[in-house]
Amino acid sequence: MSTKMKRIRERLLEDGFSRTAEWLEKKGWTYECDYCVRDEMFPQGKHITISKRQGQEKQLYSLLHECGHLLIQNNDEKYERSYPTQARMNQFQAHRGIEKSKDYKVDVVREEIEAWDRGKKLANRLGIFVDEKNFRKVSSQCIYTYIEWATGNE
Repeated sequence: MSTKMKRIRERLLEDGFSRTAEWLEKKGWTYECDYCVRDEMFPQGKHITISKRQGQEKQLYSLLHECGHLLIQNNDEKYERSYPTQARMNQFQAHRGIEKSKDYKVDVVREEIEAWDRGKKLANRLGIFVDEKNFRKVSSQCIYTYIEWATGNE
């Protein structure tokens, strides 16, 4: 890839991150990018953290994914119907019985997959450039870590 193409791609990724951040802020949420955090969404504080230990493209895709969680969990009633054990676990913060159940593990994996799908749809809605091949690769790698966790093959 030429230097000019790399710069264009970098600008598209920066623009995508900015558009997503603006969308988040309009929803009343904050975000933080740092080297000492993980990619996470904190519904109680309406806050998202994104790790800077990953490249620019993965940071954008991670932010979109976390926004996907925000969209999924935005409607409590629908969330509780769609992910009942996950919703129950969120209420308890930690509960060994729920945490070990197959229902909970399946809910977690299902929500992770849906969050990637919702993040991609949000990117499309906001007109954000997404490299389809790279997005699929990143999302597949992340989803697979949850599959390994759920099956005990970590």
